[in-house]
Amino acid sequence: MVKLETFNEHFGIKSNTTEHLNILIENDLEAFIDPYHIANNMSSMIAKRLYLRSKSFLETLNRTYIIPNDRNNGLKFLSYLGEANEYHLGYSHNNKGKGIGSTKAEIVFDSLRANKLVKAGVTITNEAHNVLLLVKGIGQDNMSDTLANVCRDILAEFTLKQCIKYNIQVTETKIEYYDHLTKKWSTKKVKLPYYKGKHIILVPQFLTSGQRIYTNHYNWFVSSNYISKDILDGKIKTNNDSFINELKDGTKKAIIKNINRHFRKPKHELIKYVKSYSGSLIDFQDHVKSHYPSIDVDKLIQLYGKAS
Repeated sequence: MVKLETFNEHFGIKSNTTEHLNILIENDLEAFIDPYHIANNMSSMIAKRLYLRSKSFLETLNRTYIIPNDRNNGLKFLSYLGEANEYHLGYSHNNKGKGIGSTKAEIVFDSLRANKLVKAGVTITNEAHNVLLLVKGIGQDNMSDTLANVCRDILAEFTLKQCIKYNIQVTETKIEYYDHLTKKWSTKKVKLPYYKGKHIILVPQFLTSGQRIYTNHYNWFVSSNYISKDILDGKIKTNNDSFINELKDGTKKAIIKNINRHFRKPKHELIKYVKSYSGSLIDFQDHVKSHYPSIDVDKLIQLYGKAS
């Protein structure tokens, strides 16, 4: 197994508990900026800033371009979501990812335009974690890239603070980001660390996750907490004996695995659960907070090995 150098190793940081995610210096780490961790950590100033910025971006995208179906201008707006290689995150282990790009801009626009909740102007689709969960075509990598681009200035500020803390040399460069005040893309000069002529931006570790398919988790959550209860209460009529196990004392217990296998829905149909089970999105968000934590050191070690 080839030993891959990390950011901390290269810049001489000896602590194993840095606030930033310890990325690989030359390769991409299969990790992502996770909008659920952002939404679930609003007591943190940086999480709150990222949440409000991404919400402003999605509101502008949906109201100005998606709902009126202004595809041409919408694609121009999304074209600013370029390469985010400075984060060293995503599926491309050789750090040659394309970010959103022109093709993915079309996917993002068309995916949102096809979503019934977005077309109806439902405000939950102005929140990044709900878009990730409910909009077919927008996956973990696309959403992470979107957040990286939209919030680049915020994360650049965080990176500079980390560099000052660990006495890492920085160089001035110009970056692009979404300005929520003007609702337009803008540029500014920032100071960032460099490696082989390319600048690096760090992200807080507690706002990241590894590969995670929230569609599957939400299906299971709805099956266990809503559908199973409706079956036991007789609200959902079924002749399928595999859904309920009756114990010797007459107690009936739902067999979640079988219920989920039968009732689970693909991503584009999850809005049916949102409508049927009011409050399930908020309950699921709380569930994520307690059951699906951010990346820890042990998980990072596994990802380093996978990247090699």
